[in-house]
Amino acid sequence: MFKLISSEPEKLKFMSYFHFSTALQMCAVIGTVAAPLTLYSVELGLNSDEIGILGSLMAFCQVLALISIPITVYFGSKLVSITALFTRYIFLLIFLIAPFYQDNLTLVFYLLFISMLMFAICRSLSEAAFVPWMQEFIPRDVRGRIIGINGIICTPFALAASYVIKIWLDSRVGLERFYPVFIIAIILGLISALLLIKIQGGGKIINRENDQGYVKNLFTASKDKNFNLFLISSGTQYLVITVLAIFLTLFFKIRMDIPSGELIFSSTLILIGGTCSGLIVGRVTDSYGCRGIRVIFQSLQIVLLLVLLFINSETPYLSYVIGVTFFLFGFLMWGSASIGYIFMLNYVPGNNKESFMSLAYSLDGLIAGITTVLAGYLVLWLDTNNIVVLGTTLGSYEVLFVICAFIILVSMNAFILIKEEGAMGVRTFLRQLIFSRRQIL
Repeated sequence: MFKLISSEPEKLKFMSYFHFSTALQMCAVIGTVAAPLTLYSVELGLNSDEIGILGSLMAFCQVLALISIPITVYFGSKLVSITALFTRYIFLLIFLIAPFYQDNLTLVFYLLFISMLMFAICRSLSEAAFVPWMQEFIPRDVRGRIIGINGIICTPFALAASYVIKIWLDSRVGLERFYPVFIIAIILGLISALLLIKIQGGGKIINRENDQGYVKNLFTASKDKNFNLFLISSGTQYLVITVLAIFLTLFFKIRMDIPSGELIFSSTLILIGGTCSGLIVGRVTDSYGCRGIRVIFQSLQIVLLLVLLFINSETPYLSYVIGVTFFLFGFLMWGSASIGYIFMLNYVPGNNKESFMSLAYSLDGLIAGITTVLAGYLVLWLDTNNIVVLGTTLGSYEVLFVICAFIILVSMNAFILIKEEGAMGVRTFLRQLIFSRRQIL
């Protein structure tokens, strides 16, 4: 089922370490900085603006990717990526201290802030080094399919982890019930870093051809007009993903009082959705390019965001509706992000990959980080100040969803303008898709 044929078969020997490391990382994220952190913060008593600040730190710290380039070049992307990945989970142990100071919410906030800040810094260093390393160890001609297979392997791990967390959290009370979840997830994160040691490549960069130095390389990347369009599209897409990852969970928790364990399990359907879309986008992008499928996915994202306006606590079969919503969030938004990821891997030149990729990673984080903080303050302000349009009072989360829909429209139009070698236009892609379907029928 997972047999791949590539022009570089030697590189495929180490894919199993990559797949299982990613699977364990996913479990570690599910048990720590994803929904559990948001729900943990709510139960500790933090407000939406404070939760928004905590959620923005990972995005903000992606700016550090720009200054990480000399470190990656000198020490090698493999060493930097693994070391930072391992270290970031150590700082999450601070989560366990916060409940002892619950009477002082300011101190609780700062403890979580320090923990997330250090996690975010290490995460940025790790991922900024990992993407150029991926360009080395994953053959170009099977990148889309490798990413799709990665999703298939990760899914059972994610489902098992989230189901166990659901059973555990919903069968107990008190903040102490989060402790085993955090501890086990942190251990899995540490193991995931160690698995990457077996993968080849990622060494120091010495005497590279056409190397103009750090500043000139970065300036060259920033002058690429086509890549600038990609930066706009990628940054705005990542903005919406980051904002909704926090506030969609808060929407269901605060407005509809869904139990924490059930929400964590339902949010795992994001990963299932991302896996399903990965299977589709991997094959499509390898064959037809990225533009057509990305535009379709983003058009459907806008529809999904507008549908959210009509979901409330009185909605029939609410639990199923929430599950479907999370699934579609993963399918459409993470699928779209994967398409952009594949485009970047294929587009950036190998002799200046660190500059291009770090620029994209940093700008994504800067845009998403600022907006997530603003979203937190927007929700808090709207909760205390009514906005009435045509006699209808607009809810805080509903306003946020409409703004996100507009931002996705901007992202989609920027991607349409990107020039992509060997890619079909959107209309040609749709005609080809319809024609292929008719042939099958």
